[in-house]
Amino acid sequence: MRFRSLALPLLLVGTAALSALPRPASAAPTAAAQPRLGAVPADAADADPRRLMGVWSLADNANVLFNLRLEPDGQATTAAASRGPRPEGAGPFTAADLLERGRWRLWGNGLRIDYSSGWSDTLLLGPAGMVQWSWAPGSDRNGPPTNAGKAVRLEPDLAAVVGVYRIMPTSAAQPPWLVSLLSDGRAANTLDADGRGNWSRLGDAVQIDWVSGRRIRLLLRGQAPLRAELWSVGANRDGAPSQVAGAVRL
Repeated sequence: MRFRSLALPLLLVGTAALSALPRPASAAPTAAAQPRLGAVPADAADADPRRLMGVWSLADNANVLFNLRLEPDGQATTAAASRGPRPEGAGPFTAADLLERGRWRLWGNGLRIDYSSGWSDTLLLGPAGMVQWSWAPGSDRNGPPTNAGKAVRLEPDLAAVVGVYRIMPTSAAQPPWLVSLLSDGRAANTLDADGRGNWSRLGDAVQIDWVSGRRIRLLLRGQAPLRAELWSVGANRDGAPSQVAGAVRL
């Protein structure tokens, strides 16, 4: 779910980059109508989609960070802690606040991701490097983007952690819930009434402390399912975990 009432100024991309956007006579999408940012050769190595795989840091139309993961098989997933400002009394985070799924394809001198929500993100090679253009549902993809900004690829160590995880408690009475880990250290969950938190790296584990008082230690070694150690509200955090659960990254 993205916040749709605010627009990030297009100045983030730069006037020169926006002036290079072709204005087709027809709204019908054609190969010629796909944007090319500046004088970038079509075979530029940095625009090769195989070199764009990985995890990226982007910003939504309220200038709130989210992360995008691109897989070689065409899958794309985002990790967020709610897109845009969170209204007072909004209640627990939902799965749609934390996770968005889509498919990527070649587009211009980069690629475009279309999500089931109706949003589209693009990664395009500009004169100053990779940029992000995004369109809200119903917007003309050959027209000006809803928001734009710089796209930053995460280093491998950080990319290995960032994402959305499903926590699977051993008790059948407690259904699975989601945890989102963002590249700026924020975390969010769908379990607590206030699902905000912060994470830090502890060797081969990630420790998440929640404003509710819970703690999770996610062990990243080994194959899925991963191991998640959970401390309940009020539990001795120096003692044994209150329960142990499985976890998988979505």
